[in-house]
Amino acid sequence: MRYCSGMRSRVPAVSVFLLLAVCSPARAQLTEPFDHVHLAVPDVERARDWYVQHMGGNAGETPETVAWGKWPGDHPLPIQLLFTLSTDARPTAGSAIDHIGFSFPNLEAKVEALRAAGVKIVSPPAEAPGLGKQTVAEDPWGTKLVLLEDPDAPGIHHVELRVPDPDAALRWFVRAFGGDRTKYRGVIDAVRYRDLGVFYLFAVKDDRAAPSPGHAIDHIGFGPIELDKVVTALTAEGTKFLSNPNPRINPACRFVAAGEENGRGIRRLYCAQPDQLAHRTVHLEGPGGVRIELLQHLEAGGH
Repeated sequence: MRYCSGMRSRVPAVSVFLLLAVCSPARAQLTEPFDHVHLAVPDVERARDWYVQHMGGNAGETPETVAWGKWPGDHPLPIQLLFTLSTDARPTAGSAIDHIGFSFPNLEAKVEALRAAGVKIVSPPAEAPGLGKQTVAEDPWGTKLVLLEDPDAPGIHHVELRVPDPDAALRWFVRAFGGDRTKYRGVIDAVRYRDLGVFYLFAVKDDRAAPSPGHAIDHIGFGPIELDKVVTALTAEGTKFLSNPNPRINPACRFVAAGEENGRGIRRLYCAQPDQLAHRTVHLEGPGGVRIELLQHLEAGGH
């Protein structure tokens, strides 16, 4: 359990429940901490195989996804890369979603292996002030990749946003989807998500970054357990939705006849909502032109 900032002591036991109800982000309880990063590529199969080979991913939920962590078939779900077909996506440079970060135990050895495999290394390993050793690479489709060493968070490590007001943006993400505000290594404003591993959402100031749609990193995704409740809360805040905020699959319907005397009677149409609305998705606009997808997985039905 987590208490409000500044209220961790001298709280009567009988008040704990009410305090949590008031102070905890309501939607955080209805949302997986972080779900996916969506990349636009001209060859989905090749992109999937490239990330499995070079960034250490494994088979995800569907053939066009790569996961970091075993796919459990239940919550919590591992973070994934999702690939969609696009022949004209622009590189991530200058976008509101600047890059994806990956952490490896030995950065020097990883960079040498990538070079030998023909991967584009934009800058060699170097010390970043306060952040340790890092290097910048690029996938074949224009996605910027920042590689680093963080033993506490191996594998897929972070996504960096470029927004006019990093503090306001991250406060919005925490309020909408939970997570813990932090300063990564005391330097970068971030939200930390912890479930199957550790993952960060970084934000740095940039007044000129373009909205993310149309770039190689098209959007980021969160996975609501109860999509309708999250959408209702975001609607109340005036969030701009880019797709139908209440997607439904068609329920099973049947006609039932009553009072069939003389061939006459009343026919009523009964429609039952399915027990599980599988893989419902909603797109919305987040702070600074960051496109966000809410994705309710099939596995969310039992929670």
